[in-house]
Amino acid sequence: MRRSSIKRVTNLALALLCAMLGTGNAQTMHDYEELRAQIVHVHTRLSEESETLQHASRAGRLLAGLIDQSGEPAFEAEPPRASNGAAEFDLIDLRLALLQLSFAAGSNDQLSIVRAQSSSTPQAIVINDGQANLYELRAWVSSQPHPERLLAGDTLRVPLVVFQNGRFDMTPGDKLELSTKDGAFIANLGVLVMNGAAISATAEKNEVAEQFAPFVATAGTGQAQISNSLFERLGFGDTALYSGVSVINRGLYAPIGQSYLTDTVLRDVRGATFAGGASPVVMSNVFVGEQAGGLVLRSTQNALISSNAFLGGATEAAIKFMNSATNTTVRRNIIFSASGPGIFVTEGSHETTITDNLIWRSGSGISVLQSDCVDLTGNIAVDNLRKGIELRTSRNSRVVANQMLGNHSSGLFIGAQPSGTTTWLNDNVFIGNRVGLSSASADHLVLSRNDFQNQFPRFLDGDLAAQTSRIVTNLRGTDAIELRAGGIEAFSLTRLSCRKQLEG
Repeated sequence: MRRSSIKRVTNLALALLCAMLGTGNAQTMHDYEELRAQIVHVHTRLSEESETLQHASRAGRLLAGLIDQSGEPAFEAEPPRASNGAAEFDLIDLRLALLQLSFAAGSNDQLSIVRAQSSSTPQAIVINDGQANLYELRAWVSSQPHPERLLAGDTLRVPLVVFQNGRFDMTPGDKLELSTKDGAFIANLGVLVMNGAAISATAEKNEVAEQFAPFVATAGTGQAQISNSLFERLGFGDTALYSGVSVINRGLYAPIGQSYLTDTVLRDVRGATFAGGASPVVMSNVFVGEQAGGLVLRSTQNALISSNAFLGGATEAAIKFMNSATNTTVRRNIIFSASGPGIFVTEGSHETTITDNLIWRSGSGISVLQSDCVDLTGNIAVDNLRKGIELRTSRNSRVVANQMLGNHSSGLFIGAQPSGTTTWLNDNVFIGNRVGLSSASADHLVLSRNDFQNQFPRFLDGDLAAQTSRIVTNLRGTDAIELRAGGIEAFSLTRLSCRKQLEG
């Protein structure tokens, strides 16, 4: 099968990481203060651009004099499924289209969608079969009675639904505004391809369903391949499908092909959700705006989350893995001022690798709960309001070469570890946290080459506090230390099965 290669020359989030980590190997309090000043400077400059940012590469260019721009490895994308022949358009009762969505993703919040429609007999444009682009959509609409009720200029006034055998392409320069007051949205059960396009919601509220906002959703076996694009003001409610930009692959059948979201700006988008898919890629995107949400992965496998920038506003975690999102790689993401954890791994999201991420001034840095075989390496948690890194009920996990700097609670917290659990802590740096390492039922910790020299005076806390003298006499960690605090008896945990043993 033919494969396409998407190369990244100017990569925003990796550029930011280089800017911050150029002197980011903090070993002293002075290093930490310099790094913090550099982060504040970068954040300020990006915030000034947040309302007008159109392309992810723009922020990278703003930093061109400060960074060493080196590209992310090329992403090899499976090509989207080809469709035979010209598209077959139709205008149908919206409720028939919503029924198809309910088969794929449930019926929550559908009543709000129906109430949001401006017509007493709500209709939707559907692509039943074949491949269409925006030009062909406009041509078909112009042939209908009262075309202005369907599409007026760039404003789509009714929902657009791509059925299983259809495909809709938006190419560079294409733009659609989804009418909020008319209840417009885009739902894809087939193939959606966007490259260099823009989709936004109009600014006015819906008079009947005030909570409604347009969204772009892929469901069932659908495939979405989105790159170099822009989304604005999308998403409503508590249903993942309507979160803003979503790919919900659930059901008996595998998705048509690989979905991805790359090099895209999501401004004031309530959230981006991927659920149930295999090998989704979320890379080099910018999540920005006062109403911006975060990224959620549910029940995915082999996902890659790389080089994204989150510029504040997340109502929960900036990046969250849940419902057994397994074997995920999370690397080189930059998170500014999330209200919850920067990265949150929970609900059996085993085999997660979290490397080289930076989290600043968030509710907490990285939080791992009830997820085994987690590898945390090379991350920087700076000035977070609570803990820098925390692990709870996480077997066969390790914390290696991370920097925990100026966090308002523990730099590192380990708790609720089942009896018999060993956690490896190697080559980490603790500077200026309220407490260096804290625990509650951490069981067995093995420490080697951890640097506590600038963590004075509170090195250990919790049920490790009595062992502080072992750190004080070995602040550079030249001698390996084993600390025991007692674990918990947990009878409901599944049998531990990791692909690899994570040791020091």
